[in-house]
Amino acid sequence: MVHNILGNTSGTLRDGADLNHYKLEVIHQGDESGNDMTVKYRLPSGLEIFGLPTMNFYGGHWDLGPTWNYAVMADKPFLVDSGRFGQGQKLVGMMDSVGIDPEDLEFVLISHSHEDHDGGLAELVKSTRLKVKAHAIYDLLIRKYPRKAPAGYKEDFPAKCWHCFMPESFYTRNCRDYHKVFQELEVDRLGDGKYSLGANIHTYHLPGHSPDCLAVLLGDEAIIVGDIVLPDITPWPTREAMYDEVADIIRADYTRPQAIFGLQRYIKSLKKLAEIARLHPDVLVLPAHRLYYNGRWNPIYLEDKVNELRQHHIQRCAAILDILSDGPMIADDIARHHFDPGLLEGLGSLMAANEVISHCELLIHSGDVVALEENKYAATGSTNFEADIHALRSDF
Repeated sequence: MVHNILGNTSGTLRDGADLNHYKLEVIHQGDESGNDMTVKYRLPSGLEIFGLPTMNFYGGHWDLGPTWNYAVMADKPFLVDSGRFGQGQKLVGMMDSVGIDPEDLEFVLISHSHEDHDGGLAELVKSTRLKVKAHAIYDLLIRKYPRKAPAGYKEDFPAKCWHCFMPESFYTRNCRDYHKVFQELEVDRLGDGKYSLGANIHTYHLPGHSPDCLAVLLGDEAIIVGDIVLPDITPWPTREAMYDEVADIIRADYTRPQAIFGLQRYIKSLKKLAEIARLHPDVLVLPAHRLYYNGRWNPIYLEDKVNELRQHHIQRCAAILDILSDGPMIADDIARHHFDPGLLEGLGSLMAANEVISHCELLIHSGDVVALEENKYAATGSTNFEADIHALRSDF
């Protein structure tokens, strides 16, 4: 999934190839974006984590670099994520190259349901017989519900795609084969809040970028964060309106859109990460993209990154209100005023409009914006949003 460019503010790697006392061994160098690289972290406890980045195929201004999948060699070793569609066998080969037999792994954990994270899953499971763990929402949304699907071409797609804003041409070219393979997949469902995976290893359900996002905390030493926080770029927030498309599937467990969708929910998840950072100030943060990019390492210092992202969204809300001071506008026009032209090329315009809508939803909750007919937004003259953002609290 695509993210907005923020710029590199995460600093340089301390002590060359070490982040504090976490030892990093580059097993295979790869290219300047991290493609074909393999690395091994050795934590102070002796726990080893292998970074195994699989190819991504986005390009231009929206390039993410590869998807970093992680093999955690705990007492019950496991894998986090499986790369894009078609990358499952590549990932098996990467594990073999660093001496990992996939048959020795207990399971593969999916951090969230975007194709660059679970696309290789069916191929991986077929060749290794790995069990699959993911949040309960993931298991619900990867299934097809033809009688509940929106009319038209989306009837043949799983629920997780009903709210996607990409055009039909994109779906039919990139997604149809990918989705077919999930219908018989068995998933061990993980719950909300904090969930144990074993001795001193826990998942945290932190939605907002996707309704099923999980982070994995390994003792007090490391945290695998998927796309919840990233170096260089700001994770893409969902829209609360996406809930309406899948409400019939998840309403029994989630009655409010804000519980799992939207910018408010994402900021709450960030604040939970800030709490974790304060409890574990030296935690090593392992993101799913741009761990290594443009020929450099991009370490994340978790509490600093959370504060930076929160300030970024405050600034974007302020910018949208400033744009709306000239009069009501639709999301596309706001995006054209706000984003650099390069980010609006091709499908970038759809992604930028989605970002604008997610911020307008928050501004509506704050009373700073109202939604008008014809999909227009108008400023009310108030600026409550910043105080409201600071007042948001994590749910557990």
